[in-house]
Amino acid sequence: MVRCAWLVCLVPATLLAQEGAGARFERLMTDLMVVDTHVDTPWYVVDEGYDVGVRHDYYEADIPRLREGHAGAVFFGLMATPESYAPHAWVERTLDLIDSVHEMARRYPDDLEVALTSGDIRRIRSQGRVAVLLSVEGGHQIDDNLRILRNYYRLGVRYMTLTHFKTNNWADSSTDAVVHGGLSPFGREVVREMNRLGMMVDISHVSPGTFDDAIETSRAPVIASHSSVRALCDTPRNMTDDEIRKLAAKGGVIFINFNVAYLDQKAWDAFRSFRDERDREIAAMMAARKDDPRRFELKRAIQRRYRQRLPPVDSKTALRHIDHVVRLAGADHVGIGSDFDGISGMAPAGLEDVSKYPALVRGMIEMGYSDGDIRKIMGENLLRVMKQVEEAAQ
Repeated sequence: MVRCAWLVCLVPATLLAQEGAGARFERLMTDLMVVDTHVDTPWYVVDEGYDVGVRHDYYEADIPRLREGHAGAVFFGLMATPESYAPHAWVERTLDLIDSVHEMARRYPDDLEVALTSGDIRRIRSQGRVAVLLSVEGGHQIDDNLRILRNYYRLGVRYMTLTHFKTNNWADSSTDAVVHGGLSPFGREVVREMNRLGMMVDISHVSPGTFDDAIETSRAPVIASHSSVRALCDTPRNMTDDEIRKLAAKGGVIFINFNVAYLDQKAWDAFRSFRDERDREIAAMMAARKDDPRRFELKRAIQRRYRQRLPPVDSKTALRHIDHVVRLAGADHVGIGSDFDGISGMAPAGLEDVSKYPALVRGMIEMGYSDGDIRKIMGENLLRVMKQVEEAAQ
């Protein structure tokens, strides 16, 4: 009896060893759940009338390319940056972006559906469609008002990034002045209310103090929706090994950002050298051509010109960040949060847009990852955390 049980366990492993990498890849891609936790396409939909139903040769996400990339679910980021919008416009801008995602799903019901729960994601994927979810990228967008937070949740927002590039009235950002020493008392109240609602707490963009306070305050796992590894690329937008361990100890997940300036040290150093110059050139052009219908095309041309000044970075660099987290904290604590359409076209070669997710699967197969670990990294880790957050709210 024992010998029979041993053989039952051995056969699948033997078959797996005999299966070629190509056949294994094709088998995995038939039912793999691919979840990207951060894509910023809605601002193009609102500002430029970008049609996600049509395949484009610019920007990084649309339905045809999501299909090609076997996407199961995408979290769309909703930004109302303090640099671009006055405080009185933050909520209105956020609502416009929320509306754009719901309208995408209404316009293309055969392809998209807004998901509200982890169970919705599985159901929508099983029906051959892509689940789309909403995320607010910056705590300032609740205008220091928990009622607004609750209404965002009612409209479908399922995670909020506590800060963006600027420190807000209750949380310090990793790229701005430290004002609160982390979370203010109201900031802790925000985290507790997110827990009560079942909204995931996102610590991408936050300062070390805000990170520690969020980990301490939250009674549910916390995510980093689009951050990479500081040990491999030393930028304040990335997480230290100590932070990754703390995140994992809480049951959380870091989702790797595909911006080459956050993946590769030489790319980060080069980007820092011209970022301000590039942004000034774009701002001047947009101001001078505010009524020119070609202004967004001209903006993309400027971004491409500066992108050419970066050193080459390919998909293997993103895989190195994934592998670093796996070795440090385990395969349960890493996923993908590309930041597509929010990185000014600075994606790695081989990971240029949402159609390229399968390149990561191929890469992990080549690196010797098990089917189970690949499934976790490509999407199951997000579903596990989301379900835990839902259960903690109940």
